[in-house]
Amino acid sequence: MLPCGVFFRSPEDIFSTPLIYFLNQKMKNFMRNFLPGVVISLFLLSCNNAKDDEVAKTADATTETTATEKKPAMEVLDLSTADAVKQSFEAFTKGDIDAMAANFDDNVRYAWSSGDSLVGKKAVVDYYKGRWKVIDSATVSETIVVPLMANESQSKYAPTGKWVLYWGLWTVKYKNGKKINFWMHNVNHFNDAGKVDYVGQYLDRHQIMEATKGMK
Repeated sequence: MLPCGVFFRSPEDIFSTPLIYFLNQKMKNFMRNFLPGVVISLFLLSCNNAKDDEVAKTADATTETTATEKKPAMEVLDLSTADAVKQSFEAFTKGDIDAMAANFDDNVRYAWSSGDSLVGKKAVVDYYKGRWKVIDSATVSETIVVPLMANESQSKYAPTGKWVLYWGLWTVKYKNGKKINFWMHNVNHFNDAGKVDYVGQYLDRHQIMEATKGMK
């Protein structure tokens, strides 16, 4: 027996009372009208999220493709990539020409701003060993290096690849007692094997010739 004198012979009797019957019908109507809306809303939300993800992925792929296809004409590299050039000149200050040319390609072209040039590692080594016969000491300071990667060629004289631009303030004393100071600028191109295959040197050779006049 339940409170208020209500008796139920079976579970079905519960739903036959007016109040319970009314609530049950309301619940059915609610479920019938509300659930489809919830399902549709969740479906549309899912579709929108999927569409947003697809748009984001497409944008990322487009950005990645554009970056891959188009590189800047010139890129500045880390300063450490110029170490080989700095070490080459440091070896020169010690008169160690073999070490100076250690990273030169066998067919390196060594050119001066005056128009003179040497071709081949051996020719470069022989030339500078000859120069050290008249040099007493050589020092360099205020060294500046700018390593670059050229992705586009601007001239037939400037192929693509790695370049290292070098500046240094040199003091050279010759065995005849004369001493000169001058700025020197070098451009160094590296081949795919990491060897220097071109050197362009820019300096005032006039004062060098004057300081070494008559020397052999």
